Amino acid sequence: MTRLKWVRSCTVVLGLASIVAGCATSPVEDSGLPVAAPGQSQAQMKREDYQAKVARLVERNPLFALMTAEIAQQRGDAYSAMLAYLEAAKQLQDPELAKRALEISLGEGQLEEALKAAQVWADVAPTDAQARRSVMVLQLGTNRVDEALPALKTYLAQVKEAEQANPGISHATPIKVATEMLMRIPDKTKAYNTAIELFGNNPKDADAQLLLAQISESADQFATAIVHLQNLAAISPQERYVVQLAQLMERRDTNPRAALAYITPLADQNPKWFGARLYLARVYSQQEQWPLAKQRFNEMLQLQPENYPLYSSLGFVLSKTGERKAAEKAFNVYLSKVPATERQNEALIHITMADMAAQDKDFAAAYAWLDRAPNAKTDLDIQLKKSALEELQGKPDGAARVLQQFKPANDEQAVRLALAKSQLAESRKRPQEAASELDAALSTQPNQPELLYERAMVAERMNDLSAVEGNLRKLMEVKPDNAHAYNALGYTFADRNIRLPEALTLITKAAELAPNDAFILDSLGWVHYRLGDLDKAEQALRKAYSLRQDEEIGVHLLEVLIKKGQLADAKSLSDALLPKYPDSQRLKTLIQTLPGV
Repeated sequence: MTRLKWVRSCTVVLGLASIVAGCATSPVEDSGLPVAAPGQSQAQMKREDYQAKVARLVERNPLFALMTAEIAQQRGDAYSAMLAYLEAAKQLQDPELAKRALEISLGEGQLEEALKAAQVWADVAPTDAQARRSVMVLQLGTNRVDEALPALKTYLAQVKEAEQANPGISHATPIKVATEMLMRIPDKTKAYNTAIELFGNNPKDADAQLLLAQISESADQFATAIVHLQNLAAISPQERYVVQLAQLMERRDTNPRAALAYITPLADQNPKWFGARLYLARVYSQQEQWPLAKQRFNEMLQLQPENYPLYSSLGFVLSKTGERKAAEKAFNVYLSKVPATERQNEALIHITMADMAAQDKDFAAAYAWLDRAPNAKTDLDIQLKKSALEELQGKPDGAARVLQQFKPANDEQAVRLALAKSQLAESRKRPQEAASELDAALSTQPNQPELLYERAMVAERMNDLSAVEGNLRKLMEVKPDNAHAYNALGYTFADRNIRLPEALTLITKAAELAPNDAFILDSLGWVHYRLGDLDKAEQALRKAYSLRQDEEIGVHLLEVLIKKGQLADAKSLSDALLPKYPDSQRLKTLIQTLPGV
């Protein structure tokens, strides 16, 4: 039996999957597609030689070549499979084989090879509109815009003709088709210029302005996109354009000030604009301007009273304004109207209401909200909140009992539970108990970063410097990019005024990893102060204080300014710090050293 008949018989009896599994092993190894030399990838072979070998194989035995191509494809050699199909398509003038080559290339994301396949398809089937369109689309996708432009213009003309022949029926319009096509072009400048060539840039042409705005936005050219959207909104002041314009202004400025100034009066002038109010509610919530967010959510509910997810959002806003009864009412509407399988943040709703009840000392209501939460007994957040309620009522034993009864379902819960137990023990002035809880957790998860860091902090408060260093050094091994590990150990040394050169090295490393972390900059300033380099100390501490007006940072900076004799600056800083931290004994002591105080 000849080899070709052998392959055919396998195909008939077993099918392609069986050939791949066994039947074809010997023929493929014997006379299949060219195989790269050991240690050499197909891409490293001389491409022309490789293509020539594939072409000769196809010419000698097309059927066997195609069967081998399928095996190559299944083994991950898409390039060889594509070449075999493409050569077969050329030699046999078979468009279906070219389409298969195209499918393989697209499946691998090889657009250049896909374009070659599409061009062969179009060559062997010159009347096939789909083939020509595939070539055009792939030319656009590979930045061959000039080559694709004649076909694109012809295609858009055909779309326009079809639209005019069937007004109101055709779903495609030239502008929609052009948007889809031009957005495929990787070079957005080319896409933008091509859009102008196709449709012009008449400020009163709504379709052209929308197309140009979309292309500009896709290239993050927000200023240009805004100009086109402003033209569009002037022609057609629709809500969707106004909201999109506000969003672009926010992205351009990286803050919403100009966007708010633009959209707020328009929303007020158009009381039925839901989308504008949704945008405003989102921005006000992000800025924690809760009364304004509440106003906009209420306006949206007047427009869409059966939009039940809005009640949940309103409930969280009302929790921020301290309106417990109103928040409870809003949450209850949401919980009663939305099926349990569709609810979002349900546990957080119960925790939020429990917090509000606890603030009012209504602990019975707080427990009731927590008990009604879904999966209350297995939800760690719910149990942590119950523990906190016990502690809040002065029942530390009850708080500990809640934590001891909980059985973690996974490693993440085990870590969080250990941290909670440790923190509770520390709040009860039981540092050894806190350390024991963490040690027990570390015995099963010895490389867990949060446990290592917290164990080091407990050791620091116990003045166990060896344990501090041991845990932080281990953390540096586990997470070498953890800036806080280096900072914590460096600051521990600096604060104790020991091993200062080593402290500087550690904190400098932390600052390299997190250059804008206020607390790390504070540590850097403090170690420079300990080393006597007051200028560098002042520089680091001023930057830290500009990032965060924290008590400790402010006190460190004040001490440096006093040490340098910059008394006017020191007086100004102390005047700013004292009203914020009137109970800071260290601050009061430093202020007493200022002349005239």
